[in-house]
Amino acid sequence: MYENRPLHSYAITKMSKGQRKVLLAAVDGGGRLPGGVVSARVLESISEAWARTEEETGSRFLTPEGRAALLPTDRYRQLRRANPQTGAVYGLNHRDGQGLSRDGLVIFQSSDGRIAEATEHWRTNAYPYITERGRKLVGMPLTAPSFAARLPIGSRAVWVRDGKPDMPVEVKGWPFGDGTVRVHPLADDWPGYRETEVPAAELHP
Repeated sequence: MYENRPLHSYAITKMSKGQRKVLLAAVDGGGRLPGGVVSARVLESISEAWARTEEETGSRFLTPEGRAALLPTDRYRQLRRANPQTGAVYGLNHRDGQGLSRDGLVIFQSSDGRIAEATEHWRTNAYPYITERGRKLVGMPLTAPSFAARLPIGSRAVWVRDGKPDMPVEVKGWPFGDGTVRVHPLADDWPGYRETEVPAAELHP
């Protein structure tokens, strides 16, 4: 289960290749760390901060910190900013694109549907798209939720907060697994072009 925590609390932590392989496999497996073929030494080296142990079964599950530890904060945020309808990922530089592609979190695809290697994508004007693994990592739905019919991407909404003035916003995404939605506040006193993530329950048509 995702927890609602600010993105700026996440920071990349160095991990071994074995740990990284296990955590990425857990992303694919609904959050559960794989057993059996994985060495006990690698599993034991993964901290409870990254994967909590379920007391009743002994199974271990990824935490929000474990998911975010797989990526530098900037790459994590870039995946969170992907368009959930098209899958397009914006603003990736060459190094970030290679890293995300290597971990199977994005693919590069040209307008005619051809897949390109991260190192060669510029030759075919291939663009990065978030993969199913990438969506699972950042808690992005795989398909459109009911929220998207009520407040589709690009629509206007009102952010209603207790004790604060209602704020008009533009909806920029779908609700993540932690219950937040990416929006662009439209109030004159909101700083620049800064987007933010707000609880979906606080957004109204």
